[in-house]
Amino acid sequence: MQYACSVGKYIPEGEILFSGTEIKVESEEQKRALKPVEQELATLITPAPNSDVLGMRLGLYYHYKAQKKKPGFLNKWLNKKFGEEPVYLSDVNTNRMEELMLNRLDNRGFFYSKVASEIDSTKKYASVTYKADLAKPYTLQEWKIDRDSLPIYDQIETAMTGTKLKAGERFDLELLKYERERIDTHLKSQGYYNFNSDFLIFEADTNRYDNRKFDLFLRLKKGTPKKSIVPYRIDSIAVYPNYSIENDSLPQPSAVTEENGIYFIQDEEFFKPKKLEPYILFEKGELYNSETARLTSNRLAALGSYKFVNIRFNETDTTNIEDQGSLNADIFLSPLTKRLIRTELQVLTKSNGYAGPGIAATYNNRNIFNGGETFSLTGDFSYESQISGGDDAGQTSIAGGLTANLLLPRLVPFSPSRFNYSVPKTKISLGGDILLRSDYYTLTSFNTSFGYTWKANKFVYHELNPISITYVNLADTTEEFEEILDENSYLSSSFEQQFIAGINYTFTYNELVDANKDRPIYVSTSLDIAGNTLNLLSGGKSSVFGLEYAQYAKADIDFRYYLKWGKESALVSRLYAGWVFPMAILQHCLL
Repeated sequence: MQYACSVGKYIPEGEILFSGTEIKVESEEQKRALKPVEQELATLITPAPNSDVLGMRLGLYYHYKAQKKKPGFLNKWLNKKFGEEPVYLSDVNTNRMEELMLNRLDNRGFFYSKVASEIDSTKKYASVTYKADLAKPYTLQEWKIDRDSLPIYDQIETAMTGTKLKAGERFDLELLKYERERIDTHLKSQGYYNFNSDFLIFEADTNRYDNRKFDLFLRLKKGTPKKSIVPYRIDSIAVYPNYSIENDSLPQPSAVTEENGIYFIQDEEFFKPKKLEPYILFEKGELYNSETARLTSNRLAALGSYKFVNIRFNETDTTNIEDQGSLNADIFLSPLTKRLIRTELQVLTKSNGYAGPGIAATYNNRNIFNGGETFSLTGDFSYESQISGGDDAGQTSIAGGLTANLLLPRLVPFSPSRFNYSVPKTKISLGGDILLRSDYYTLTSFNTSFGYTWKANKFVYHELNPISITYVNLADTTEEFEEILDENSYLSSSFEQQFIAGINYTFTYNELVDANKDRPIYVSTSLDIAGNTLNLLSGGKSSVFGLEYAQYAKADIDFRYYLKWGKESALVSRLYAGWVFPMAILQHCLL
């Protein structure tokens, strides 16, 4: 069958297009385990053939068309957007692929296996089949730590209580590397500052068996440095809250403040020591812990006041180390630009015929009270005139708004908490807007909220607003506008005075932050309850302070499933559902 987009006629003389690879794995004793081995070997294969859709290699076709003397604009654009360089059989190194497969099989315990390749070729196309004949794998009989009297072996034994090495499992080099890294992580959490996973060695012994079994022995390599096998304690902590990277300058030693055993060194008080100290998770006298140091760095960076966070540990004495070493911890914090003003000029045009200029300005002050607080003030103003619309032409609309936000890197009014993963934040917001429509009405709105945000881990985010108030008021309506509202009940209800006060909570689970997930999911659900507190304050009345308030319960969920292919493409499935229940109806039913 011939396709209009066939590439056969474009293949150069002397070249054969590589069409793909097939892997066949055979083993008499491992029939159940063949599929995972086959899939792993497939990951080693390079190069990949040109992609095809229903037998048509469109990317390659666009590439060939663009190589013509006069390809034209369309062919150039298609090649730039979708084109692929051709992959020929001459690009395939079968000997190299066989070596890689044998090496991987050895690493997985299938020693003395065999791999061969076979090329199936026509005049224009060729594929390669790799056949792997698996030998019986070597399996673990028992493992033990080949230890001496060094105290570090006690910690190694503690780390190995959680090992994945099990009797009967086949030899796996990647698992042994994982175990070394896991032990190294544990040791670095117990003060072993200078330890490295390369100082550990697993030795396999097959001498006791003649049926492809082995014993495994774990020990320290000979010649491991003395300083690598002793724990370190933190002797002192110094923090430089206003460190300048540009000139690498340090404050004078006289500018020192001590807070809970930590020295804060700054010429002028950029950050209050009492406010900064809770974000440092390690203390003087503690054993060094690499995970605590990492979390401290993350927390300091999350304050929003610093562009660089650098924690340096320095050994105090490297010449006379016996049973324990000591470290000095220096924390260098380089601030972001504290104040920032951004303005934006706009020209607005709308489908209803209104057009006109607008301006928006934002002022940001990071660390406004020298405790990591971020203050922002945003204002906007626009003027529009209806330049078309028959009898309504010439009408004007003036809109303006002002919003202030204060973000504090702590839970207010609670005492400072030591959230390990991230810094919880308190957000206070206050804003108002006004809209003046000539010949119609004036609409004013006011909103304020007080709440908390925090991340439980990489994927989970919480937002809780115990206080959320919105007030909308319609005034100065004209007779003409009142007539319009009388004729449209739905429009009339949308302009009714609104007073909403309540509590809302949002939970978000987001796997999109992990670029390695091919099928991430996103889930966001929220609960909004309004009017209950006001109902108590008003003694069950429908108004408070002379204002009628809304009373309801609302919940919704947003679920999305992403199926990625390529770097920039994805198929997204989305499910959204919501539920609203007027509380007044519920109260009536109960009565």
